[in-house]
Amino acid sequence: MKIVLLFALTLTSIQSFGQENTPKDSLFVVTYTTGPAWDFEKSPNDQPYFSEHSKHLSTLRKNGTIKLGARSGEKGIIVFSAKTLKEAKEIINSDIAIVNSLFETDIQAFNVFYPGCVER
Repeated sequence: MKIVLLFALTLTSIQSFGQENTPKDSLFVVTYTTGPAWDFEKSPNDQPYFSEHSKHLSTLRKNGTIKLGARSGEKGIIVFSAKTLKEAKEIINSDIAIVNSLFETDIQAFNVFYPGCVER
C-alpha cells in the first residue's frame, strides 16, 4: 500500500511540475485607429480591405486567439493571446487592411491586475 501511495504521489508531482513549467500564452492589446488609406467619405463596409479585415478578425475569434473586443470612441480595441510580442505583431500585421494602411495599430503587452469577467 505504501508503494502504491508513493507511486501515486510521484506521478502527481511530475504532472504538476510539467504543468507549472509549460509556458502559457501572454495577453496583448491592439488599438486600431483609421490609417492614411481610410476614406472618410465612405462607410466602413465600403472601405477597401474592410471585408477582409472582418474575416481576419472572425478567424481569430473562432480559433480562440481573441479574448475580448470593444470600441472606445473612434478606436477599436482587441485583447488577444500570443506567445510573444513578436508573434502578436505577426498576427495583427498579417491583416491585409493593416498592410494597406486602412488602419494603424498599437500593440502592447496586456497585464491584468484585477481579473474578473466582462458582461454586457
